[in-house]
Amino acid sequence: MEVPPARFLQWKAVIHDGRPGDGIDWVSVAYLPKNVAPVIDGIAMQDPGVRAQAPMGVSAPGNVQLKQPPAPSPNPVAGMMNANVNPQPKFEAQPQGTLQKGYQSVLWSAHDDNEDDLKYSVYFRGENQQDWLLLKDNLEQRFYSWDTTSMPDGAYYLKIVASDALSNPPELALKAERESERFEVDNTTPAISKIDASPTGMNADRSQGVSYDFQFTASHPTNSIERAQYSVDGGEWILLRPTTGISDYRTETYSFTVHRLSPGEHTIAVRAYDRFENVGAAKTTIQVAGAKN
Repeated sequence: MEVPPARFLQWKAVIHDGRPGDGIDWVSVAYLPKNVAPVIDGIAMQDPGVRAQAPMGVSAPGNVQLKQPPAPSPNPVAGMMNANVNPQPKFEAQPQGTLQKGYQSVLWSAHDDNEDDLKYSVYFRGENQQDWLLLKDNLEQRFYSWDTTSMPDGAYYLKIVASDALSNPPELALKAERESERFEVDNTTPAISKIDASPTGMNADRSQGVSYDFQFTASHPTNSIERAQYSVDGGEWILLRPTTGISDYRTETYSFTVHRLSPGEHTIAVRAYDRFENVGAAKTTIQVAGAKN
């Protein structure tokens, strides 16, 4: 059996038989454990547009599953001590995730071999920056969400700093830190070009309505276009495929035909999404000639 690292105390008592009052009733030993720094076991960046909040008791519509960081590493020595003193177990309810445009969330796991209470600070820096900027400090929960609309678009890193100052005097308090993986902030909507419209042929059978061809371009300065849709006169949105056949670039061109347009005015709306669910929209109005029914 493997024996975990430990420290031992040995003492000796000499008892002389026959003397009144000789004997030992009890022995008390006091010790001060050496403080060790906390450990941040892992950081889990969430998908863009997810806000982490303290649980409210009842799951609300639109809740999403949060990515969980690795669990804290077990400590055999702390486990032996806990078994002896039987402390109250620490329980931290898992946060809930809800969809909220513009928000970014991070979860992390951490532990302290002294069972100290921890507080956390969150820092950020841009991909091409050197200095860390404070985002939030004095956190006791192991998650944080913030509104990214105040940050310029681009790539960033987070740094989580854990401190055991809540359980130690200032001169003995220790810290640990860990950096996150790279993540991106993007709140810019795709741009939609002017929608070109033209009737399909000069001899359309107007008794069956008129067909029109439409074309537009969706573009984004930094990210690929994910999908596009169109709607006729406020009807349902219909998914479009780019002319290249696959959405994988920052600029995509779309063409589609609308059939059986009756005489009169019609509104054609289009919209395009990037991979961060930013949406750009545009519309055009056409006038179909002919007598109205």
